[in-house]
Amino acid sequence: MDKDKKYKFVFDSAEKFLNEIIDEHKLDHSIIKGLMLHQQKFEDLFDALRRLIVSLQNRGMMSRVIQFENREKEIKPILFNYDFNKILATYKDASELLEKFKNKKEFNLQNTQSKGNLWRIFSEGIISGSTFVASFQNKDDFDSFVKSFFYDKYTKAALPMLLSKEIHGFGFPLSCDFLKELGYRDYPKADVHLITIFYELGLSGSTEPYEVYKSIIEMVEVVGKDAFTVDKIFWLIGSGKLVGDKSIGDYRDKFIKRTKMEMDKILLS
Repeated sequence: MDKDKKYKFVFDSAEKFLNEIIDEHKLDHSIIKGLMLHQQKFEDLFDALRRLIVSLQNRGMMSRVIQFENREKEIKPILFNYDFNKILATYKDASELLEKFKNKKEFNLQNTQSKGNLWRIFSEGIISGSTFVASFQNKDDFDSFVKSFFYDKYTKAALPMLLSKEIHGFGFPLSCDFLKELGYRDYPKADVHLITIFYELGLSGSTEPYEVYKSIIEMVEVVGKDAFTVDKIFWLIGSGKLVGDKSIGDYRDKFIKRTKMEMDKILLS
């Protein structure tokens, strides 16, 4: 099976598998249509910074430590309602912001001297992210900047690479997550679910996020869907989060096993 046929086969199998999950749990198939709708989600640059901060903690254990969604009421005033100019004027560096977080006893910050401390990384990301967002005049200026990278798939990939250098703690996958959640549908996030599926099914020869990102984009070109849709289908299978933030089950390994068996049958026929 050549690579294009494999991309098509795996994508079609994923769509079928996702529909089977919906049937298994007696859910309405219309939820998929709702999950695939994704409009631009930022009103202004303050909103863009908030989205950047949400993406910043979407890595490993950080979301469990920072708990941004649960603590936003306490975090928001510290960040002046995401006013990046006030953030940069008030905190001369990430250490000052970290100290402010540390003063919130309910956050229970520990071992903040360590360079690997997650609250320190979070603070460094907020300061560097604020510096980045402050370089734009308004939402339209930011939008024009993003779209200036849309010449082809190579220039599109250059943008998350740039963000990963400008914003501390981002990395390539979180940069894609940030852009995707702002409403730019051409940016899939190569997270642990997509990396595992694409590598185990031989769609990517590497588990390195950028290599998996390239494979996702190649699949997008073959199946005629946008990157957000392709990303979402595999992510829903991996996470099981079809209804809210609670998983209805981990189906990733089952999907991989079944799809491998089906591909082996085709090769033997």
